[in-house]
Amino acid sequence: MFAHILHRSLVFLAASLCLLLGLSAIANAEPVSCGGIDLLAKMKREDRKTYDQILAEGRKIPNARGLFWKIEKRGFKPSYLFGTMHVSDPRVIKLPHTVKKAHLKAKVIVLESDQLLELGKARLLAFTKPDMMMMPAGKRIEDFLTPEQRGVVDTALTARGAPLSAVNYLRPWMVTSIVASACEQSRAKDRTPVLDQQLALDAIENNIPLKGLETLEEQYGALNKMSLEAQVKNLISAIAHPEQFANIDETMLRLYLSGDIRPLAPLLRWLSQNDTTMAADSFAEFEDEVITRRNHTMADRAKPFLQDGNAFIAVGALHVQGDDGLVELFRKQGFKVTPAI
Repeated sequence: MFAHILHRSLVFLAASLCLLLGLSAIANAEPVSCGGIDLLAKMKREDRKTYDQILAEGRKIPNARGLFWKIEKRGFKPSYLFGTMHVSDPRVIKLPHTVKKAHLKAKVIVLESDQLLELGKARLLAFTKPDMMMMPAGKRIEDFLTPEQRGVVDTALTARGAPLSAVNYLRPWMVTSIVASACEQSRAKDRTPVLDQQLALDAIENNIPLKGLETLEEQYGALNKMSLEAQVKNLISAIAHPEQFANIDETMLRLYLSGDIRPLAPLLRWLSQNDTTMAADSFAEFEDEVITRRNHTMADRAKPFLQDGNAFIAVGALHVQGDDGLVELFRKQGFKVTPAI
């Protein structure tokens, strides 16, 4: 569930690359459904003990309440940090007034990557460094599946217009990002931008310089550092429990819109531990490789923009929170970071 959760900004690119590879049926073979329930609300009704435990764990996470932060230091002009959600839902795209004002008055817009709008570079990467998108030499997705799992996966992918044989050599996270969310996949096919892409488009429209903290190659690389076993189990989970992914979408969306994502990581960890199709440490591996390690890189690369002043930095919301989140890392750099809303 991890590749699906936090890297939907790559879904647009993954879908486009699959179109390039002749796998367009993946994106549009099935009717789009945007259903889903709030898992926390359900848990509150049916399993109050676990619900209370998740909320208690969430309250221990620093800086997980609030998505917009002011960054100050004597001698430097204030900058802002905004936690995004990598989706194209119109409720997310519509920014609060204070966030929009800071965004449009910024000297520079800094995103996780400034290449989100450059499909040409993603295509070039697919040709020049195919190992970013393709399995290691001699490896196939089916090598990690039991005969029973192989049949289930092939049936599900065939129903989407791309049998296992057509995607067997793609990285499992890439296939997962394509099949996990019908709603986002449909909007990606129509080139509807996710929030991060919309921020980039607005920067370009208003002649504000656009910078990135990572390259697409580095973002792909972070996902590729996860074990192939964990990636395949995530794919199996997406196929075996499509309704759960819709539920995760809805739960995340409600938490994000509330501005309080404290329960999110504990909930995802609990779901990972209780999903029999996944390794118990799958979410822990994801947190380490895709969140924590990247946070330190992003903090180091953001420092010059903060010193230059009046920067608007926007990254996925889970990169903001926690002991190793950007809020704390910026504080360690000597900046004062406080909620801006």
